[in-house]
Amino acid sequence: MILYTTMPEEFIFPHQDEVFSKQITIEIKEGQLIVEQVSNHEFRIVRLLSTDPMAFLNENYSPGKMIALY
Repeated sequence: MILYTTMPEEFIFPHQDEVFSKQITIEIKEGQLIVEQVSNHEFRIVRLLSTDPMAFLNENYSPGKMIALY
């Protein structure tokens, strides 16, 4: 792929450290949740990683949903 742009490379391809610095992976029964920390005990779901198709229908694992971890 060729990308013609005047934008700096950092804007198009951010470094992994910057993008994933606040994200952690949580093990769940159906697979894994990637979440980002919002406050001390609150996390926002970013992504669900699972091989179980039914896990994606579970609204508790929807991206953007806030969860509390203690």
